[in-house]
Amino acid sequence: MMLETESLLLRGAMKPDDRPLWFDVYRAFPPIVEPKFARAKPENKPIRQILYKEDIIRAKFHGKGHGLSSNMLSLTGETHTKKLIQKYEQLKSQGIPEEELIDKCVVGVDSERQEASKTTVQNPDSVSSHVLAEANLKSIFKE
Repeated sequence: MMLETESLLLRGAMKPDDRPLWFDVYRAFPPIVEPKFARAKPENKPIRQILYKEDIIRAKFHGKGHGLSSNMLSLTGETHTKKLIQKYEQLKSQGIPEEELIDKCVVGVDSERQEASKTTVQNPDSVSSHVLAEANLKSIFKE
């Protein structure tokens, strides 16, 4: 296909503005192995599962409905789930039984969040406070 398109361009049968989008990319980055229909299919290798230690902890929290909230205006960049995992690791190192860990983590992180919201002084002149004051989800979806 590349040779045909190149020949059409050289002979003037195709204008340079009418060339296909892939033509320049293919010319700049030619494949290592020429694509052919007669080539044998590659071997299908199974996809290796990648699970981290935090994924299992995350699944426990999400299974009980915790860790799903997020604050997009948070300046720290830490998600609720990340805080729960940190609290989980902290309490586990203290020797708390596995059955009680999730509930204690949720209580601990929620109390920390409530304390932080009490001590945080909101700037009434900030852009985010104006956006939050004017936000009305019901009217957003009506339009």
